[in-house]
Formats: sequence, C-alpha cells, structure tokens
Amino acid sequence: MTHWTIRREVRSAEIHYTVAWSPWGDMDRWVINRLVPSEAGLFQLWVSEGRGMVLLETEPTYYGGLRNSLREIIDELAPAGERLRKRIDGRECRFRFSVTPFRTYLEDLKQWFGGPGEAWDDDDREILVNEIESMKLFPPSPPDVAVKVRERLKDVDFVPPLPRKPG
Repeated sequence: MTHWTIRREVRSAEIHYTVAWSPWGDMDRWVINRLVPSEAGLFQLWVSEGRGMVLLETEPTYYGGLRNSLREIIDELAPAGERLRKRIDGRECRFRFSVTPFRTYLEDLKQWFGGPGEAWDDDDREILVNEIESMKLFPPSPPDVAVKVRERLKDVDFVPPLPRKPG
C-alpha cells in the first residue's frame, strides 16, 4: 500500500505535496477492516447528491489511524463518529485515503483542503497540492458475509437489579 502515500518537496518559497489517493471504497465494515491500513493519514468522504458525488469532508487521522476513524463513522455505537454520521444523513457514501506518518504534512494538508483559498505553512511558504486519483473501486464485501445489527445496551443491563422498597 505504499503507493497511496503523501510526498512533500520543499522549494524556496513553496511546499509541493503530492497526494496519491487510494481507490474508492464503500462505507462497509468488511471493506474498511480488510483494505484500510491502521496508519496515520488523510481521508475524504464523498456523498451522493443528485446524479453525482460531492466532497463532504477531508480529515487527517493521527493516533487511531485511518481504519479506526472510518470504523467509528459506520459504527452506530461509536460516539466519536456521530458528527460525520449526521452529515452523511443516510446517503450513499464513499471514502478514499492517503497515508503519511508525518503530522506536519497532515496539518498543512488540512489547512489546504479546509480553506477557501491559498494556504501557507508556519515558515510563510505557499502550500501547493497535486492530487493523483485512482478512478477505481475497492472490491465489495463477498455476498456470503453476514451483517449483524447490534442493539445499544442500557446501563441497567450491566448492574444487578436494585432491591425493592418493602411495602
């Protein structure tokens, strides 16, 4: 998977990043668990709108890694993914990612993807980004993989019943 990486080249007044994106993946537990690395990187979520897909979010992941961040989004029981689940709002959603171990790269790219115009680093150099896209899809989950829906447990399910008051 080393070919889905982020590279950086520093020039005198500019920093050039090359983001090589992975193939597109469906927001599916099997796809995420088996094909997404548990490494730091950058991911994008795209949702269906009209007849096409539009960019919903570009986010860096650090300690939890790409796999865990994407799993939190699809897991209804994970509070950390609730913000993005609400934004997806039941629409068809796909992801793609790129890997880098350098936090500085991710912070620069977050600024570039998140801003409306130009982006600059801490040393006042302009940030420029070249994206290399793969117009392919990760393979879907096999048809024999069963999906289990888990129910949210209540606090009373974990403690013994309280004694009743007499009378």
